[in-house]
Amino acid sequence: WYSNRFNEQERFGAFRAMTQAAREAVGPHVLTGANYSPHHLALCYGPVYQWVDIFRARGMSMFWTEDYIFSIPEVPSMISWQFAQIHAATREHGQPVHFYVMPHAPGQLPEVLRRNMLFAVGSGSAHIDNFWVGPPERFTENYVSYHHPEMYRALFEAIHDTAAAEPFLIDAKRRKAKVALVLSQATDYHESRLQRKKGDDPFFARCKNAPATIEQTLCRKEQQHLYLALREAGHDVDLLTEDDVIAGRLAGHESCIFAGEWVQRRAVKALDEWVTAGGTLFACGGLGHRNEFDETEGSMLALLGLKNAATTRTLIAPRTLLELPLAEPIGQIVTGDAAVPFFGLRQNLEPSTATVLHRWKEGQPAVTRQKHGKGSAVAVGGLPGMAWMRSGLKPIPYARGGRGTFYFPADYDPRARDLALLGVKDTSGTFAASAGTGVETLVLDSKAGTLVTLINWRDTPAKDREVRVRLPFAPKVVRDITTGKELKATYA
Repeated sequence: WYSNRFNEQERFGAFRAMTQAAREAVGPHVLTGANYSPHHLALCYGPVYQWVDIFRARGMSMFWTEDYIFSIPEVPSMISWQFAQIHAATREHGQPVHFYVMPHAPGQLPEVLRRNMLFAVGSGSAHIDNFWVGPPERFTENYVSYHHPEMYRALFEAIHDTAAAEPFLIDAKRRKAKVALVLSQATDYHESRLQRKKGDDPFFARCKNAPATIEQTLCRKEQQHLYLALREAGHDVDLLTEDDVIAGRLAGHESCIFAGEWVQRRAVKALDEWVTAGGTLFACGGLGHRNEFDETEGSMLALLGLKNAATTRTLIAPRTLLELPLAEPIGQIVTGDAAVPFFGLRQNLEPSTATVLHRWKEGQPAVTRQKHGKGSAVAVGGLPGMAWMRSGLKPIPYARGGRGTFYFPADYDPRARDLALLGVKDTSGTFAASAGTGVETLVLDSKAGTLVTLINWRDTPAKDREVRVRLPFAPKVVRDITTGKELKATYA
């Protein structure tokens, strides 16, 4: 663990020296970056050292990635997670963001291109790269075919709206959230190296050309699904690394979400102090039952008021739109007169001082709450984010792009949602903006005013929505950029 982190810091130093050399030799207007692709097995989950820590260490001066989500089995809203990681990386030093928004046609859909263009702008990207919008001279996919004029219209409209919004983008800042989700360096390090036999997974076992061992992704996908569940419900979320937690950057946050089997011991100590002072900890997806050295760890379980959490798994690496819709439950958690199916990972909790809130259908404790000082710690013995996501998926074939099988997940089970959101049940709910379920809000503040971007992650228009924006001043005018019209607004 220590030698690996030392190696990372050495590599960051080498990159930092090259970035400084480019700045001195050419000038500050030339930025250094590397194109990050979201295609590896934990889809759209960039390794923390590569996607976050190197920018904290000033190894590169520009964050550069792409929205190839349409070509991989992921939900369209996963672009929100990508930007959450980007913000975690650039929050400290403010590196500009260079984002590829790909208009590939066929493959990408114009309505998704439109969303992604405006999402990138509303998230504060400094540069939008559409790669290649000319004719298919020599490219196989990275172009806009003349047979798809609707893609050109989407590009035109998005560029028009971006130009209208540009005064509000200069030196714009994001607001701090009340909810933090932990990007665990310990979980990322160990899970990305955990190889399990393909026969342990019902899907890989039937795949003749799959390798003998498969990298587990359960914990990292759970972090993504929990994040999307929080955003779906309107909560603003900051991603913090364990190093951030150790450094005291949970201050000002009311809730902290942790999903992972591995946790740094110093982070648990900081979490303990933060909960004692009044914070709400929500832990799941392994409950940090192993430490950064991959040893059995009891400190997180003790904070949760648990003696033990016997763990079983039935999946290795379920992709959101491919294996997950077909997965069989590993168990059901009973809530009231109903039961919520859970998938992939299950822990039967053994409380010491924690109170049991819900049980598995067979009777074992599944969800507990521990009062701790002025705060509390909630434990869920499974993957509630994955259970929530699964409830909105369709068991249909996955096609690599195109309209044939594409859809926006919806109609999530409210009971699964409630379990996934137990950690924010007691937060004050001070959202920067809200526009109701299914519409994600992005807020940027600048000297020119406040820019609110609304992204509808549904197949149908979101009509008659009341949009609420928290402002420390009464606005002189409220204007809709797309139509150019002024909107009626009240201030209280």
